[in-house]
Amino acid sequence: MLTVIVVFIIITLIVTYLSSTAMFAESTENAQSRMEIANQHINSVLGAVEVAVENTAPDVESTLSNPDGMYGIVLSLLESNPNIIGSTVAFEPYYYPSKGEQFSPYAYRDVNGEIRTKQLGTDDYKYHYMDWYRTPKYQNKNCWSEPYYDYGGGEQMMTTFSHPLYDANGKMYGILTADVSLDWLTDLLKKSDIDFNRKVLGFNLSDDEEASEEVVVDSAFLYNHAYTFIIGKGGTYIAHPLRERILNDSYFTYSAKSNDSNDRQIGYEMANGKAGMKYIYRDGTKFIIHYAPIERTGWSMATVIPYKLIIYRSMRSAIIIMVVMFLGLIVLFAVCRRILRRVTKPLTLFAKSADSIAQGNLNASLPQIRSNDEMRHLHDSFAMMQTSLTEQMEELKRVNEQKGRIEGELKVASDIQMSMIPKHYPPYPERNDIDIYGCLTPAKEVGGDLYDFYIRDDKLFFCVGDVSGKGVPASLVMAVSRTLFRIVSMHVDEPNRIMSQMNEALANHNDSNMFVTFFTGTFDLKTGRLTYCNGGHDAPLLLNVREKRVELLPCSSNLPLGTMSGWEFEAQETVIAPGTLIFLYTDGLTEAEEKDHQLFGESRIFKVAEQMLGEQDVSPAQLIEQMTNAVHHFVGDAEQSDDLTMLAIKWNNQ
Repeated sequence: MLTVIVVFIIITLIVTYLSSTAMFAESTENAQSRMEIANQHINSVLGAVEVAVENTAPDVESTLSNPDGMYGIVLSLLESNPNIIGSTVAFEPYYYPSKGEQFSPYAYRDVNGEIRTKQLGTDDYKYHYMDWYRTPKYQNKNCWSEPYYDYGGGEQMMTTFSHPLYDANGKMYGILTADVSLDWLTDLLKKSDIDFNRKVLGFNLSDDEEASEEVVVDSAFLYNHAYTFIIGKGGTYIAHPLRERILNDSYFTYSAKSNDSNDRQIGYEMANGKAGMKYIYRDGTKFIIHYAPIERTGWSMATVIPYKLIIYRSMRSAIIIMVVMFLGLIVLFAVCRRILRRVTKPLTLFAKSADSIAQGNLNASLPQIRSNDEMRHLHDSFAMMQTSLTEQMEELKRVNEQKGRIEGELKVASDIQMSMIPKHYPPYPERNDIDIYGCLTPAKEVGGDLYDFYIRDDKLFFCVGDVSGKGVPASLVMAVSRTLFRIVSMHVDEPNRIMSQMNEALANHNDSNMFVTFFTGTFDLKTGRLTYCNGGHDAPLLLNVREKRVELLPCSSNLPLGTMSGWEFEAQETVIAPGTLIFLYTDGLTEAEEKDHQLFGESRIFKVAEQMLGEQDVSPAQLIEQMTNAVHHFVGDAEQSDDLTMLAIKWNNQ
């Protein structure tokens, strides 16, 4: 439903945009069509007047000998042309000497519609100076005058069509005119505006409003309705909804007050007879103006539409569409909810069965599914899962039982292994000349490291070893190696001979190719002489407490035990100064890894040992404790990768 709502919003936005575009295009097309229709209507009226005047000109020429006969000509012109409200034949000054300077027979319609005649030229109305007379005279062509209010003639707003009259010599002797009232033009535009506002923009006016002029006299009307106006060549309003502007105001009067350059540009283009469409702003309101010239007259017509009206209509259409879509969305929601409840009801039952299975009831009942669809597949999958879980649980029980037995056996093996190495400290509390401490931490339940020591004949026999590999195989070799060390060293004092006999025993029948790095030594507790032999093991550290010096015990290269039968091991000797600590360890110390696989290394071993020398008295237990803390801090949460064994011996002979 969330997806549907998002799609609904997107569609609404698209519909609103398309509706606005369509409304704008429709309004533009309708405005242009209205102006074209009005233009055609105006041109048809004016064209008919032009034809009537031109057809009457020969009658004037044939009646020149009878001046008073001109009244009958203009009277006949009005009777045959209802659109003409006045007509005159205005002669040049003193054309008829007997008639005086001004002779202009004139026929006109009075306020009651009756046709009357009179002499137009008087001392108060000298037509020779009027534009309708002077313009065609000097331009030598037919022309329409700019609209004017004829106070001395028709006594109303009109425009005059003037047709020059020429004699056989081509000399103009007079002007034949036809006056056309412009009141019908304002009424024509008013009716067109009402129709436009009703049909295109959706506004409904009452019959009284349509019949009343009050609907157009309010200036606020111009900001809320579309309207049409006509201006003359100089920008003067010829037709406008506000009648007080006609012939009194110019388009430029209002455009000059606007900060919109388009507003002033429209006035210039209309005065020059151009057509177009532009947006303008007046008093914060946006308008669309369509304008086009009126043929024959040089006038220009424009339709003004407030932009908000188009937006209002498009929004109204969009709201209707949105309401319909929203109602459809509600119906869709109800239908989907009903369908989903029916479809997902078995899922609730499956969920209860799954909870029961999760609590250990593997025989929980499943809902009955009769349809052959996805729910049927889900039922079969659940049933298969129950069967599989039952079988796996039985298998898991068997595995756990076996694992329990193995873990128990490994625990026994670990206890046996740990019982084989010294674990009581201090080991010789009755002696003051020797202090020993050792520890072994296997990486698994059982390990392959070993250390051992004992005293025989005032000599300390000790060893440290590391069997290749880990786990049970390494622990077995470790047990054998420790046992061999005890058995051989009970009868042999020389470390190299101890190593040789152990090597022969381990090398024979070594099908698994396992070996032991081994270091053993014999320390004379009376003289401090250390005899030792190394078999591929890390060299021990000597910590001279008195001289504050740490150094490696020099060791010859020998093969590990079990590698090659018959190998001759080399023994080495040195004298240990009183107070010196011998620190032996396996590679589980140097190769201890932290999470980024960095090794602890010999350099850190030396650093810890050197820090210990700064203390007053360093015991083997303290050294191993400090070394253990350092490696644990270095490794952090990383898993122990190898067995870790350390043995420290301190000779305290004075």
